[in-house]
Amino acid sequence: MDELDLRLIAELQENLPLTVAPYRTLAERLGVSEETVIARLQALRASGKLKRIGAVLRHQNSGYAANAMVVFKAPPDEMERLGKLLAESPLVSHCYERAPCAEWPYTLYAMMHGRNMETIEEFVSIFALEHGVERFDILRSEEELKKSSLSFF
Repeated sequence: MDELDLRLIAELQENLPLTVAPYRTLAERLGVSEETVIARLQALRASGKLKRIGAVLRHQNSGYAANAMVVFKAPPDEMERLGKLLAESPLVSHCYERAPCAEWPYTLYAMMHGRNMETIEEFVSIFALEHGVERFDILRSEEELKKSSLSFF
């Protein structure tokens, strides 16, 4: 990545301009053409450095009042299959495998969002039953203390 890529990413870490041609607005800020901005973004995406550009919804203000980190004790030989199945659910925003600890046996973690807690609880109960996961827990979010996107540049 060169200086222009870094400046472009720094601009994108802020809000995308709400203009008719947001990439043109970015180009003007950076002193380059709109075509250059688009070509750079395409190159960053093709190289795997840029995952995506998208809107971030404030789910609490959009009808999704329930959040929970759901943890499962998944057998090692089932981890990949169960993780992929969980990740396919529209309720799941994040899904991770983690090593267990002595007092904490859970290995599969999924952050879930629903319009209400019953939606999450029902999904988890059915998922566990259908896939033979005997041990799980639902850690409900009580209060959001901090949530922000990382700024790298």
